[in-house]
Amino acid sequence: MIDTCETLVDVVRARAAARPDDLWLRYLVSGDVTGPVVELTYGELERRARAIAATLQRCGRAGDRALLLYPSGLDFVTAFFGCLFAGMIPVPAYPPDPSRAQRTLAKLHAIADDCGAALALTTSEFLPMLAQVRPAGAVCLATDTCVDVAGWQAPALSAESIALLQYTSGSTGAPKGVVLQHRHLLANERSIAAGMGPVELVVGWLPIFHDMGLIGNVLQGLCAGSGLVLMSPVAFLKRPARWLEAISHYRATTSGGPNFAYDLCVRRVSDEERGRLDLSSWKVAYCGAEPVRDATYRRFLARFEQRGLSPATFYPCYGLAEATLFVTGHRRGTPPRSVGFDAAALERGEIVVSTDPARARVLMSCGTPSPTEEVRIVDPERHGPTEGVGEIWVRGPGVASGYWERDADDVFRACLAGGDGPFLRTGDLGFLHGGELYLAGRRKDLIILAGRNLFPQDLEAAIEAAVPAVRPGCCAAFSIEDEGEERLCIMAETDSATTPVEHLVRDIKGAVAAACGVATYDVLIVGKGALPKTSSGKLERYACRLDYRRERACRPASE
Repeated sequence: MIDTCETLVDVVRARAAARPDDLWLRYLVSGDVTGPVVELTYGELERRARAIAATLQRCGRAGDRALLLYPSGLDFVTAFFGCLFAGMIPVPAYPPDPSRAQRTLAKLHAIADDCGAALALTTSEFLPMLAQVRPAGAVCLATDTCVDVAGWQAPALSAESIALLQYTSGSTGAPKGVVLQHRHLLANERSIAAGMGPVELVVGWLPIFHDMGLIGNVLQGLCAGSGLVLMSPVAFLKRPARWLEAISHYRATTSGGPNFAYDLCVRRVSDEERGRLDLSSWKVAYCGAEPVRDATYRRFLARFEQRGLSPATFYPCYGLAEATLFVTGHRRGTPPRSVGFDAAALERGEIVVSTDPARARVLMSCGTPSPTEEVRIVDPERHGPTEGVGEIWVRGPGVASGYWERDADDVFRACLAGGDGPFLRTGDLGFLHGGELYLAGRRKDLIILAGRNLFPQDLEAAIEAAVPAVRPGCCAAFSIEDEGEERLCIMAETDSATTPVEHLVRDIKGAVAAACGVATYDVLIVGKGALPKTSSGKLERYACRLDYRRERACRPASE
């Protein structure tokens, strides 16, 4: 069906016409499979989208940008499609968080100003709060009260019409809106389907205003015609077993998240909770958005294999918002591939396989490119191909048109030294080995000390492995310039009330020295939740560096 559709509106209308009463989406209100559930059929989705669109068409015009500011739930989903049915451009954004008001409000207003938002959509419950912080010039509306479809007019849409502005984290400056047309989204959904295979039912907890949650779960479920079960990220984080219980209860075939989610399940799912699981239906456990660690896969498999989890279920993949979402993925039905590479050689940009545990850095393959996507490894300075570590460049139908109103941005128009192009410069460092993609890190995060290229995730992994009091996934390594030289700094979260800070600092410095042979200039210990992260849980190292500088302006550095 998707192959005959030009737009997402076509997909919704086709599903509603063919299967109006079929249940499409369940939302677990509390996250518990035994708790209240809100359901949505294809027919109801189409009717609600038209009702919202009718209201929007009375308040604005085609092409207007509409901020979507919703708590987790079905209202976001219906509002997203309501925008499309109105011919408007949805702009998902993180709703204001009272606990981090300064940071989240600043980001919200930056997004609103950048896209020129004409509307800000939310629920009746959140409307009073939104009215207090609304972006200048934006009309605030609650969409959960829209029931009248009268007056709705089908928008004039094509494959070239803009379907979504997906804003990046903006960790190194003002947020940028990735312009995704309907053709980009549908092409990427086809790539996901080709890589992951048949999908019967998807379970998701990822934020649905984030690309993995929206494109990887909601839109993939729609385009595949599969069932979809969602819960809020908060429900998962409070009790990670809820995710696995939903997979077990609903017999899901596809579900996933970033690396930290699998680690969280290993640490916080109790033996009693584990004993009630049956994970034999789970065929694709995709893992992306941050570096995928071999150690995480092995711990997760060891913990849950006896509950029906197959070694071949784990599905490492690579993608980014600028390429819609999906670029490469593991071959379904086989265990993921991990290879040890000489760490010193990687620092020099060379690829040398090593089986020596003392010298090897074990990397997990992110699979092969989608048949429609082309991946090149390029020397970022010379713009020529390299056989070693280089910048990942991508070309294909999923690569976005560019950033909103940033026509001069050359990220999407890179050409090789010989003139071949255009390619998308991802900013990610990696290499191809055996035809498969391996990630080394982010170019902007690379730490250069005494001529050595150090990848922050290696330092962070070494610290987490050696210092139990550091919260997993909550340690950031970065460099600062001091007296003309680059210095290594570490920020780490702890919730330990028994480990003295000076012992943590000592142990962290020791772990870095033992693992990488470098000295740490400073360690800053912070409390739970202090490290800046994206909505999908990725560390924002640039923001960490800024926070570090602000903190050190008030507190002296560690000895």
